[in-house]
Amino acid sequence: MKKLVVSLLSLSLIFSTQSATAAPKPIVVKEMVAINLAAPVNVDTKMLVIGSSIVLLNDSSVRAIGADGVEKWRLALTQGAASIATALAADSSGNIWIAGSSAVAPVVTPSPTPTVAPINPDNVLVDPKVPLRSDLTVATVWKISNTGALVSTYTAEPLSALLVNSIAINAKGVTLGGVRATDAGNSGVIISGDLEGKFSKPIFLGLSDTSIDVVVLGADSSVYAIGNSTETLAGKKVSGYRDGIIAKYSSTGKLSALVRSSAAKARREWLSASNSLFLTGSVQTGQKFESALTKFATNLSPTWTYRFASTGATYCALGPSGSHFAAFASTSAIKGITNWKPSKPSALLLTFDSKGALVDAKSAAGTPLALGYSKDLGIVLMSTSQTAVSIFRLT
Repeated sequence: MKKLVVSLLSLSLIFSTQSATAAPKPIVVKEMVAINLAAPVNVDTKMLVIGSSIVLLNDSSVRAIGADGVEKWRLALTQGAASIATALAADSSGNIWIAGSSAVAPVVTPSPTPTVAPINPDNVLVDPKVPLRSDLTVATVWKISNTGALVSTYTAEPLSALLVNSIAINAKGVTLGGVRATDAGNSGVIISGDLEGKFSKPIFLGLSDTSIDVVVLGADSSVYAIGNSTETLAGKKVSGYRDGIIAKYSSTGKLSALVRSSAAKARREWLSASNSLFLTGSVQTGQKFESALTKFATNLSPTWTYRFASTGATYCALGPSGSHFAAFASTSAIKGITNWKPSKPSALLLTFDSKGALVDAKSAAGTPLALGYSKDLGIVLMSTSQTAVSIFRLT
């Protein structure tokens, strides 16, 4: 009898070990569903997903649509001034914060004392690069209610030609990241201010060829400036033709760390980031393009990473329970995905759990332009093809 019990226990342990070490189940790609848009979307449009709305920003006009594709509201931002709006985010109260640059400073409108709680800076989205205009020298921030009403307009002191690529917000203030052009070339720029529009002195990174494409605010109000560069920064020389960079600044603006992501004879660029420091970007080696996906710790050490053959541009979003989304135009089969072997570049949305395991995959037409997530709408993907810009979501 004792031998039988021991045998059963041993068998149980064997099955338990096999179950714990079993290979993950193959993933089957399913198609996302396109939203029936009531009005066309421009290829240069930026997207933010908040609550039950998809907010679309193009040049100096912003509008919100619902899951049915019908417009909820629309607002023009210029107010007579030459401006472009190039980045957007949202706070936990549902206000939408839009950043850009202007030729002249608009008049600041009074606003009530803000009662803003911390938000998910992951709503910050990075889009195709816009050429710098020499007349746009003033960083401008528009605060809009969730019903599309302009609440306030804030401006910083003029600089030289300026392009704002990203905006992040927390309970203490707002931070912008972008590029400043001078006679010496392009430098990254970080501009921070409080929620009443009082901006501190800008921080510059690099002198001749550095771009900040994303800014993320840490829980301690540290700033992560993410982008790319071809020049020596903080004593660290370029390793490839162009390196991806992450610069970490303290809440007082002191540079505390800088890491370079490089590959020999390659161009690397970080293009998108979540507030969990999940970064996605492109790697170009000769004619070979890949999407790079890396989760970083707060000390800027990588915790897990992936490379996938693609056309380059890659976007990310933070999902529920610490999960992560990444979208790119895939060009080859992927291990663990059973029915994926594209004959042409096709949008692929991958889901990773909090530990970095690939757990799901969805497909859509075209090349990704933006990615966002909200509890109400789930994951939303905007892509472009030869015919039009489309917006997809899961049903």
